[in-house]
Order: sequence, then structure tokens, then C-alpha cells
Amino acid sequence: MGAWGTGIFDDDTTCDVRDDFIDFLEEGNSAEEATRIILEEYLDEFTIEGDLEVMSLVYVGLAAIQIEKNCLQETIRKTAIELINRGADLELWEEADEQDYEERKKVLQELKQKLVNFK
Repeated sequence: MGAWGTGIFDDDTTCDVRDDFIDFLEEGNSAEEATRIILEEYLDEFTIEGDLEVMSLVYVGLAAIQIEKNCLQETIRKTAIELINRGADLELWEEADEQDYEERKKVLQELKQKLVNFK
């Protein structure tokens, strides 16, 4: 994974998820279909058990883009919240300096609040 900042879409995985989701919508797929395709693609290569950090980025990216597109699915919302609570994404940031780690933690908590309050 390449990351260039602490923002939700400041790494390769979440950028790819966002861009693919938008592309699938523009091709005429529903949000549910786009989500299914993305999850199938990533689950073919990764598993939640073995690749928790990567799958966390997938779910966080999906949740964030679905909020932007006002089509947040309940299963994505719940899974993203659970993964944020577990600190799965932050494991990737443990090697970063403390300031970046704390900033990423803040960004994830802000997303979590959006997910909790989404209607």
C-alpha cells in the first residue's frame, strides 16, 4: 500500500475502491451491484482474517464514498464501524511518526461519527 497522507482517500487501496465504485455507478450499476463487484474482487485476493488491514481500507473506502454518494449500505456501515473500533486500519500507521498516527486516528473517528449519524 502506498500512502501519501492521513486522509481517507490518501492511499492506493481506498483510491482504487472509490474510483472503481464511481466507475461502476457510471456504467449503470446500482450501489449494491458496485459494492458486490468490489468486494468480490478484493475477497478473491485478500481475506478479513489474514489481511485485516487491507480489508479495513476497502470497507472504510466504500463507506466514505457511499456517504458522498448518499447510498450508504447498512452492512458496509456496520463493518466499517467495527473495523474502525478494532483499530484495524491503524495497524498500518504504527510505523509512521506519532503525529501522522494521531491524525489518521482523528480522521477515522470523524468518519465513524459520520457513519453513526448517517440517515
